[in-house]
Amino acid sequence: MRLADNVYALLDLAHPIGVNAGFVVTDEGVVIIDTGWTHSSALTILGFIETAAPGKPIKWIILTEHHSDHIFGAHVFKARGAQIIAHRHTKEFLESKGKDYVEEMIKSRNKLWQEMATMPQGYDFGRTFFQKVELVLPDRTIDEIIDIHVGGEELRLIPTPGHLTGCISVYLPQRKILFAGDTIYSGYSPTTRFGDERLWREWIRSLERLKELEIEVIVPGHGPLCDKSEIEKNLKYLAKLLEDESNDDEKRQR
Repeated sequence: MRLADNVYALLDLAHPIGVNAGFVVTDEGVVIIDTGWTHSSALTILGFIETAAPGKPIKWIILTEHHSDHIFGAHVFKARGAQIIAHRHTKEFLESKGKDYVEEMIKSRNKLWQEMATMPQGYDFGRTFFQKVELVLPDRTIDEIIDIHVGGEELRLIPTPGHLTGCISVYLPQRKILFAGDTIYSGYSPTTRFGDERLWREWIRSLERLKELEIEVIVPGHGPLCDKSEIEKNLKYLAKLLEDESNDDEKRQR
């Protein structure tokens, strides 16, 4: 989907609730934001890039977090010479997990689908689903706001901890477009199970910072395109979650 001149979003890539990605075409080359969950998803992104920008090199991949649905396609573009930039915590996670992360995901998908009785016992659907996936590490890391300039385009990388400690949102100030990753969910409640009260409070602070930006279009990590009103919905959900947690703590102390 074309959002503006040379700015594209790819929505609802393979995932139980769909996962989103995007890319920006510049005079120097293409910048990709997230790479999908599978080798096939990455090839889909590549196909759109080759249609929108035939012959352009892929310069950068920006990973908004370390979860597999955002990073497992990165090897497709790394093999074409792209450099990967991510949060420092993303690289630390991937270095500690190593190649085991792909195997863990294969096993967890098999277990899930067999428990749902959608696949016969013994069928290795996870390995089929994640075939050709290879884990690749970031070449450059950040832990504070930075601006990168590629071929006349400005991209602001903003650490937005909350869903995970190493989340990044990518803001295009000239376009007033935000690629939010899983910092913002659209049409779904935020996935909070990877954090705790401390991290949820950080998430609220991250959203409050994003509210200050001039934004016309948000590409969330999951769900349809949205505007800044979705930030308020995410904030209300997190505030209610913290309130419920506080009430539960009080009850346990009585």
